Amino acid sequence: MTKTGVFIARTSWGILILLLLLEAFPVGASACTCWSAAGERALGGGTILAKNRDWEPQRDELKVVAPPGGLRYVALVAIPDGGKRRVVAGVNEKGLAVVSLSASSVPKKDRTIGAGGLNEKLLAGFDSVDAALGRKELLSAHRPAFLMLADGKRIAEVEIAPRGDVAVRVTDNGTLCHTNHYLDPKLVWANSKIGKSSARRLDRIRELVGGHPSPFGMEDFIAFSDDRHDGPDESIWRTGSTPEKTRTLAGWIVAVPRNGVPSLYVKLANPGEKERTYKVKLDQTVWSGSVDAWAPVPGRP
Repeated sequence: MTKTGVFIARTSWGILILLLLLEAFPVGASACTCWSAAGERALGGGTILAKNRDWEPQRDELKVVAPPGGLRYVALVAIPDGGKRRVVAGVNEKGLAVVSLSASSVPKKDRTIGAGGLNEKLLAGFDSVDAALGRKELLSAHRPAFLMLADGKRIAEVEIAPRGDVAVRVTDNGTLCHTNHYLDPKLVWANSKIGKSSARRLDRIRELVGGHPSPFGMEDFIAFSDDRHDGPDESIWRTGSTPEKTRTLAGWIVAVPRNGVPSLYVKLANPGEKERTYKVKLDQTVWSGSVDAWAPVPGRP
């Protein structure tokens, strides 16, 4: 074989390997950032839970869902082009809040192995963190993912790995932070590759949470959600360095008191639309009405 032939062969193998790597770990992979506080770390007691929803440009919407025979819930719904709508965050009428994050550290081909629709099942079927976590078989049957849950008493972090391995961390007086790779020592084997953005966002949200010794209120979590400290692709609120890049499409924060009505904050940043912000008390009028009746917060993006 000539030197030119050897070069072409090596180049072809290099391109093939690169394509396989890109298939397993695509550029602009899905991402999110979640954090929560409970007990003495949440203003007034109770809990507060937040999620910044990151994805490639697509629309999200808010919806009040009333499943037959199940609990009603307010949901943040992803609307992919030509794909199935899915609930990525929600809070039900009993005060159970659930958000999910993609397991981007798992190869793409393995991320869809297992059942789906876990958020919908938890929100429609359970009234507390303990009740939801008690259904271990429901969690282990799901595809690889991360979840954070909250009610008026405690918060929980759930990591679901390939093969159905599950790790859970629960606290009624502390904080939790998560992005898109496994943190539990028993499941770090599932991290085929930890994305630069996932690692940086985790460091940043831990820095913000750890640097705030007093109890967290809604405005504190809103400020964290809006943080753009690390540029368009690695910040907690991501704008995307190009029009096609992953960016933050919504900020979702729910405060659940030990007694009383939860409060919800949502900022929608749908591509090509003006940003809309909502702050809503989840009283009985919400569960019997429609999101269409909600008025965006005037003068606040």
